[in-house]
Amino acid sequence: MEEALRAALLDASVVRDVVDDRVDWGLRVEQLGAVRLQLVSKVPFYTFVGRDGLTPYRVQADCLGRTYGEAKRIARAIEIAVQALGRPVFDACFVEAERDDQDADAADNIVHRTSLDIRIWHHAA
Repeated sequence: MEEALRAALLDASVVRDVVDDRVDWGLRVEQLGAVRLQLVSKVPFYTFVGRDGLTPYRVQADCLGRTYGEAKRIARAIEIAVQALGRPVFDACFVEAERDDQDADAADNIVHRTSLDIRIWHHAA
């Protein structure tokens, strides 16, 4: 799922237009104008005969910008791209929460962050 999600986001022109190829798992906070992906939860479904293959994931997408406006533009692009994701790769994808925050980088510059919680339903291969 992780590789497929990153590839799908990078394949969306709306995302590439605002962050180029700066979408990845575990980016450093100093890489601004970027999207840092983090797996928050992965809880596979089971039946009495074992795992049924469907797994809901929650991924946090931190949209990092030099300004509040840049972080929001990136978040809007990610949301548009997520709304377009679906079969055959994913069973369902949607943004279920959004929040804004600030942090400081190593040089005490303000880093603006809009975090999106993305719910993904995916059948494991």
